[in-house]
Amino acid sequence: MTIRNISTIYSKIFITLLLLALTGAAHAQTTVVSGTITDAGTNEPVPYANVVFKGTTIGAISDTTGHYRLSAKLDLSVIQVSAVGYQMQEIKLKPGSQVVNIRLISETYNIDQIDVKPPENPAHPLLRKIIARKDMNDPKKFPDYQCKVYTKMEIDLKNVKKPKKGSKLWDQFAFVFAHLDTLKSDGKTYLPVFMTETFSDYYHQHDDADHERVLATKASGMTTSMITEFTGKMYQDFDIYANYLHVSDIGLVSPLNNHGLLFYEYYLLDSTEVQGHKVYEVSFKPKQVQSPTFTGKFWVADSTYAITKVAWKLSKKANINFVNTLDIDKEFRYSVGRWLPRKDMIFADINLQKNKEAKMIGIMGRKTTLYDSLQFSPPPKELQKMKREISVASDALEKDSTFWTENRPEKLSKSESQIYSMVDSIKNVPLFKTVADYIHMFYYGYKDLGTVELGPYYYMYSYNQVEGQRFRLGGRTTIDFSKNWRFNGFGAYGLKDKGFKYGGGAEYFFKKDPELSLNAQYEHDYQLLGKSSNAFMEDNIMTSLLSKTPTTQLNMMNQFNFTVTKEWLGGWKNQLQYSYNKMYTGPYVPFIAPNGNTINHIEYGELTLKTRYAPGQHYMQDDFEKIYLDSKKPIFNVNLTMGRKELGGDYNYYKAYFDMYDKLPISPFGYTTYLLRAGKTWGTVPFPLLKIHEGNETYAYDIYAYNLMNYQEFASDQWASLSLEQHFNGFFLNKIPLMRKLKWRTVAGLKVLEGSLNNNTQNEMQLLPGMTGLGKKPYMETSVGVENILKLLRVDAVWRLNYHNPDVTNLGIFFSLQFSL
Repeated sequence: MTIRNISTIYSKIFITLLLLALTGAAHAQTTVVSGTITDAGTNEPVPYANVVFKGTTIGAISDTTGHYRLSAKLDLSVIQVSAVGYQMQEIKLKPGSQVVNIRLISETYNIDQIDVKPPENPAHPLLRKIIARKDMNDPKKFPDYQCKVYTKMEIDLKNVKKPKKGSKLWDQFAFVFAHLDTLKSDGKTYLPVFMTETFSDYYHQHDDADHERVLATKASGMTTSMITEFTGKMYQDFDIYANYLHVSDIGLVSPLNNHGLLFYEYYLLDSTEVQGHKVYEVSFKPKQVQSPTFTGKFWVADSTYAITKVAWKLSKKANINFVNTLDIDKEFRYSVGRWLPRKDMIFADINLQKNKEAKMIGIMGRKTTLYDSLQFSPPPKELQKMKREISVASDALEKDSTFWTENRPEKLSKSESQIYSMVDSIKNVPLFKTVADYIHMFYYGYKDLGTVELGPYYYMYSYNQVEGQRFRLGGRTTIDFSKNWRFNGFGAYGLKDKGFKYGGGAEYFFKKDPELSLNAQYEHDYQLLGKSSNAFMEDNIMTSLLSKTPTTQLNMMNQFNFTVTKEWLGGWKNQLQYSYNKMYTGPYVPFIAPNGNTINHIEYGELTLKTRYAPGQHYMQDDFEKIYLDSKKPIFNVNLTMGRKELGGDYNYYKAYFDMYDKLPISPFGYTTYLLRAGKTWGTVPFPLLKIHEGNETYAYDIYAYNLMNYQEFASDQWASLSLEQHFNGFFLNKIPLMRKLKWRTVAGLKVLEGSLNNNTQNEMQLLPGMTGLGKKPYMETSVGVENILKLLRVDAVWRLNYHNPDVTNLGIFFSLQFSL
């Protein structure tokens, strides 16, 4: 699957969302009922009571004040009300909208199968026995086994309304609305827009080295296999026995958490017979509604204390962006002495407006996984040492309709079976394609013209003190030009220096997954020494807008790079790069020899071996590049550089660089990220070849730079640094009544840099005015901030703890944009 194909489908899904948001409303008979639910004996409000229209699955849950509201575009006459510890009631309704206040009568249960010493809650000893037997009952801890897995995923647009007949939308999209359906849970309309199915052989190994072999796959609008890896069992498979269920960077507290009593209240409801085993039904609710918790039930077998079924729903007030609903349902069956997985269902409702009455178009995702033919045996020998978790059979996309009809364990519904043809038809609608092209340009930065793309648009204009106003035009070829070759180039002109800059290159891909490629690039352009790899490019319009002062520290560079890239299985990647560089003195960054004479330019040739190790990291394959996703394990980079006169330079030297990055979930306290870096230079070199530590002179917070360090302030020939950030999510602010409504999240950081500079190393050239080596103490800065402001904005206050001087700022406020759940 390619990025351009992704945009053809996913961006078009969102475009459909935007187009349909403009349409008018349909009319139907609506029943609306609301009110307050209280305890008949104490008059206290009853939170988390279930209210449903009888004979339907349309319902609601009362909030912490006992208030409820539900509606349906149907003519309904009876509601059923139930709550943990209370008798169920049925109440007749009048037509139309009405207020019905409900008083529930307490109910008690007499269960004598578990010895409990009053007044202990009878659910508590049951929970302790579940926790004590996790290692025996958790499928993640089972001995080696293999099974067949069928996965089905559907994506729908919610709150879709038909356009007026005769309108441009109706003329082009009329065929789409034949698929419009009504959501049973709340009576709102939805439109299925994406469907995918996958058959796999799944192999579980006791050392957690699981593997999934995708045997067959099909997807609406998809012609390649990229997305198959993200629709099988391996991705977003919630382990209910784990203490926390992680969704992005949020750790949701499992009701089976070892310390669940700190987060939940539990109620033992009833017992029943399932497959010859007595099974207890337990209900739970969160103690603090805004914490990342669930409401719902689970069922547990009496002798093994294994979970036989769960029905969990994300707490409505949990501090998670955009997610209105997250439902997790799992079923197990008893066989060979264990409760084995039988069926998983995940449902998510995503909307910019996070409330039940949201009328903006949103997205719903449904994923169903069925397990069959599970047997306890080791995987084939060829898989036992395989490092990659997913593999796709070469003929996975070639299965015909007969294969799917004969092998599906569940027959597709009418709407599901029609999605494939509908999505293919949508792609040919002219209005749909036009809006998709513009969204593709906005997101990726390039205007797609078929065989070439123009961009990136955010480089087209910028400003700095050396060039003045700068204009740039660039482009590259697409996969429509060649599946193996990609060419790129740009030209730029500055009105102040009246100089023309340019660059270009070519790439050739022998293979893309795993990658084997050659890349040659040449540039004649300005560069900023000591710029963070995470910072905006110098000619980015955002750099101009966010800079505290116009950039001055630029040097003209002629640079040629030739790179060979080879990826290996298991997360290994190597690059061998030859680089020839010619850097010129600049008006603000002069090259001065030790004797005071000006040096016009320096030349250096380098050969660098780069090694990247990212075990278990997943990615999506673009046409020519990979989009790497978060990894659950540390990521390592090691670069070894040799600079020699024989390679075309003026100096002999060696460099070594190392970094390690990791993100550590420490729920319920959020998560920690750390970046450890170190490097050393051997030989005598001018200061541009030293490590010039990353400064920041913009208002944009840079996690890889020292935000209160000036550009080109410090240089080292050997150094080490540590950057730490603790993201507390809503751990603190969720507990403050007024603040928790804002759903802000706190973050704190610390950066420490230790380095040294040997005078013998840098005696080829004088240091810049204001540039020094670090002294005997490390450079340090710390920060505190708030993120998730309006769900996108982060604000950090940063303090520089030492190396104070008149030319630096010791306290600064920085801003950044970030998207997270």
